[in-house]
Amino acid sequence: MTPRTYTHDIEVQFRDLDTRSHVNHVVYASYFERGKERLFEEVLDTSLSSAPTVVRSLDVEYVAPIEPDATVTAALGPVETGETSLTIEYELVTEDDTVATGRTVSVYLDDDGQPTPLPDAWRDALAPYCADEAD
Repeated sequence: MTPRTYTHDIEVQFRDLDTRSHVNHVVYASYFERGKERLFEEVLDTSLSSAPTVVRSLDVEYVAPIEPDATVTAALGPVETGETSLTIEYELVTEDDTVATGRTVSVYLDDDGQPTPLPDAWRDALAPYCADEAD
C-alpha cells in the first residue's frame, strides 16, 4: 500500500513575490520548511525549532512559477527514516498542478551536536508516512 501523505496549505504572501510578480525561487524551500514544521508539530508532537535536527541536504526541482494570490499545498511523503537521518520528499501543488518537487535530509543530533539514532517515538509516529513501513 502507498504511504500516507501529509499536506499543509500555504497562502502566498506579497513578501514572497519577486520583481516578476511570481513567487521567488528561494521561497519554494521555505514552503517545504513550513510543511515540515507542521508535520513535526502534528505528527511528532514537537516544534521544529526545538527538534535537535539540522538539514544536511536540500534539493529543489522547479516545474512552474507560483502566481500571486495562489494557495500552495505542500505535500510531504514518502518519508524515509535512516539510523540518524530523516528524508522527506515534497511536492508543491497549486490548483492540481505540480509547481515544484524536492527532498530534504535532516540529521538528528545529541546534546554534543553529534549524529545519534532517531528516537523510537519518532519512528513509530512516522511509520504511516514511510514507504517501507506503510500497510
